[in-house]
Amino acid sequence: MSTTYPPPYKHDRGIHCITTAMTNILHHKGIEISEELCFGIGSGLGFTYTRGRKLEQFLVFGRSDDLELNLCEMLGISARLCQHPNSDVALDKVLKRFSENQPVIVDLDISKLPYLTQALMWPETSSHGGHKAVFGGYDQASDEIILYEYLWVEPKRMKREAFYQAWNSFNGLAPACNLWYEFEFPISIFPLEEAIKKGIEMNVFRMLSPWNKFHGVSGLKAFLRESPNWHYLFNEEARVKLAYASYISLEIGGTGKGAFRKMFSRFLKKAAYLLHDDRLNLLSKEYLVLASLWSELANLLHEGSHDPIKGLFSGNEANERLTNEIYEKEIRAITRLKEITDMWR
Repeated sequence: MSTTYPPPYKHDRGIHCITTAMTNILHHKGIEISEELCFGIGSGLGFTYTRGRKLEQFLVFGRSDDLELNLCEMLGISARLCQHPNSDVALDKVLKRFSENQPVIVDLDISKLPYLTQALMWPETSSHGGHKAVFGGYDQASDEIILYEYLWVEPKRMKREAFYQAWNSFNGLAPACNLWYEFEFPISIFPLEEAIKKGIEMNVFRMLSPWNKFHGVSGLKAFLRESPNWHYLFNEEARVKLAYASYISLEIGGTGKGAFRKMFSRFLKKAAYLLHDDRLNLLSKEYLVLASLWSELANLLHEGSHDPIKGLFSGNEANERLTNEIYEKEIRAITRLKEITDMWR
């Protein structure tokens, strides 16, 4: 079995795992779309704040879900999310696609990938699926799986059993469960301008009308209201861990800084140029300001992760002013984006 992705695949580093994987796959198929465009067309702007009785049930994330599926839908590419409970059977199915020179993306638990946990200083409490890598083959001689990751040009190798632990991780919160994505590419994709508009329209809908209270503006509002008051909900040890996990998920772990808002800002700038719509360029600047504010909040979380009575947990009134400002600017920006999309119809 081949140990590398079929040539002439060229893997470039990127900012985020999903958009890097999709950008490289699209380039391999002759579809030249940047990572920022992949993010925006895939309706990547979002927010998730799930919370429960235990620390491990909390998840803070600045991106929407199903980005890869949304992107393919907007471009006219067939994408299938596949799963099999038996890891050996699932791997055989992935290897069959691989042998046919078809790209495959696997869904993994990042906390089970030592090379990434070390590079990102990943928190021990954040064990969940959702990390994406391009499958790069299986070396039968060494019993190693090859993966193309967003942070490295050269592929990563790991023993098959270790790969299974990351691929078949189940903890009840976005489990990986041997998930993988298959793709079928048409002769030509939908017009890029049309895909951009549809991606933005879907993003507006998903932010303003999320499928449950843990996502979109509902989840965002809950997080901004509750996070400065975590000292009422958690003891010091738990508060430190949750603050650190939130800092990583908003600022470090493939977000492009600022809870993905900086990446979305760059998308809007490119979209403004391609659609000849300067209103999007103005909104790009607003999301760049939001990115800076989110980074400020993330740094307060980081400070609180070192000392449970400092940073966001210090009781400083400026913290509440910051969270209120972020919420007001988020609502204003997404409302203006909706006004633009309404005029496209």
